[in-house]
Amino acid sequence: MYKLIGILCILAGCVGWGSARVGQEKDRVRNLRALFHILGQMRSEISYGKHTLPEICLLLAELNDKCYKACFVRVYERTREENGGDFPEVWEEEMRACLAGLPLREDERETVAGLPKTLSFQEEGGQSGRIGQAEEFLEGRYRQAEETYENRAKMIRSISILTGLLLAILLL
Repeated sequence: MYKLIGILCILAGCVGWGSARVGQEKDRVRNLRALFHILGQMRSEISYGKHTLPEICLLLAELNDKCYKACFVRVYERTREENGGDFPEVWEEEMRACLAGLPLREDERETVAGLPKTLSFQEEGGQSGRIGQAEEFLEGRYRQAEETYENRAKMIRSISILTGLLLAILLL
């Protein structure tokens, strides 16, 4: 009786771990999609709206979910203070803090956090082009993650179940 309960607990734990891992993969796809759309909005606001980067942060705060909204509001407020910080430094600091807990790869985080460092162009065409490059990079990652999500989810679930069965057999 106790062995059966133990086996069920092991299986439940392994399946739960697999489900959590699948959830992380789904969150990664969702966050990559959101970042791709954010960069698209930034590019269009620079090209067509002729807004400054702090103003764009305020506009993005109105359009995005609560995680990114708070980050954009903090960037805008910190750069608009009387002794406000340099925009690239503030952006990098706030974005690193915002993206730290998200299931993204390091190069994806770096692309977004380090973006203003590469926007040294004075004309909006150069800035828009650089944001477009970052947008293309994230779009490729987003499309790839979206295409492989189902297969990865199946694989993770299968491995978690098989791991649970293996542990149950070993502990018998």
